[in-house]
Amino acid sequence: MNTFGSLFRVTTFGESHGPAMGAVIDGCPAGVSLTRSLVQAALDRRRPGQSNVTTARNEADQVELLSGIYEDKTLGTPIAAIVRNQDQRSQDYEALKKEDRPGHADRVWRERFQHRDPRGGGRTSGRETLCRVIGGAVADALLLREVPSLRVVAWVSQVGPFFAPLPSETLTRAHVDAHVTRCPDAAIAPQIEARILEAKAAGDSLGGAITVRIDGAPLGLGEPVFGKLKARLADAFGGVGAVTGVVWGPPDLEARLTLPGTQFHARRDDGTPSDVYGGIQGGLANGEPVLARVLFKPPATLTDHAKAGRHDPCILPRAVPVIEAMTSMVLADLWLSFLARPHRS
Repeated sequence: MNTFGSLFRVTTFGESHGPAMGAVIDGCPAGVSLTRSLVQAALDRRRPGQSNVTTARNEADQVELLSGIYEDKTLGTPIAAIVRNQDQRSQDYEALKKEDRPGHADRVWRERFQHRDPRGGGRTSGRETLCRVIGGAVADALLLREVPSLRVVAWVSQVGPFFAPLPSETLTRAHVDAHVTRCPDAAIAPQIEARILEAKAAGDSLGGAITVRIDGAPLGLGEPVFGKLKARLADAFGGVGAVTGVVWGPPDLEARLTLPGTQFHARRDDGTPSDVYGGIQGGLANGEPVLARVLFKPPATLTDHAKAGRHDPCILPRAVPVIEAMTSMVLADLWLSFLARPHRS
C-alpha cells in the first residue's frame, strides 16, 4: 500500500537512511505549470534542521525532477522526483537490529515482515513524509489551474496544554510560517516554543493538534457513499504516522455536542448552514469552509535516546506542510472524479 489516490495517484518510495527517497505522481493532466522551485519551496517548509525546535539532522532536501515535465509544464505522463539522503548517522541505530524501541513500529514490522531496515526507522520514519510533500506540491499546482479560488492552509493549534484561538479567514501559509512553531497566534506561539525547548532539554516530547481549513471547495465535492470528503481526508490524515485522531468542525464542537438538536443544527443569522458540520454535509462540500483538527501523539523517542539522537521533540511544526499536502492530494483526486461524474455547474 505505497500508492495513495485513485485518479491522482502518488506512489512513495525509499527509506530514511537509504540513498534517496521520492515519489511518482501519475494522473496529473498535461499543461499544468510546475517548476522545480515550486516543489523545492514546499520541501523547504518540511525539511529537518530548520529551527531550534526541530531535529538537528541537517538535510537540504534538494529535489530532482526526473520525468513528466517539459518547459515547466506537466506532460500528462508520470512525474518522478527524488531527494537524496545526505546526513545519515546509521551507526546510531546499530543496536536496533536486536532491540525494539518502545512506542515505535519496530516490533510489529519485524514480526510481520521478518526483515526490516532498522536505520532511522526505515520506511516507517517520519522522513517518508517528504515524498507526500512532493505529491502535495503537484496537487497544489493542478488545483491552482483548475480551481483558483480554492485555498488550503494548516497551522499548529495546540501543543501540550497550550491552545491557540481560531485565526481569521485571511490566514495564509506565509502568516503560519512567520513563527518557528507555525502557530499564528502571537501570544501563544512564544509559550509553545518555550515549552518545546523545555521538553527537548529534558528528553521529553509533546503532542497536540494541527487545524486545517479548506476555503473555496466546489459545492458538492466528494463521492458518496464511501468516497465522502471527510472519509477521504480522514484516510489521508490517518496515514501520517503520529496522527491519533481527527475532529471535524469548530474548536468547541465537543461542547456543542451537549446541545439539543434544535440548537445544534440551527442556521446562522445570515441563513447559511451551521459551522458544526465542518463544511461537509452528506459527505460533500457544502460551500462553507471545511475545518478539521488533526490530533498528534507525542513522539515516542524519549529520555537518553532523545538526548543522544536527532529527533523532533514535537513534530507538529514540521507536520503542517505534510497535512496540507495530504489535503491537497485528496482534493486533486476528488476534483478529477468530480469532472468525470454528473453534476450541476
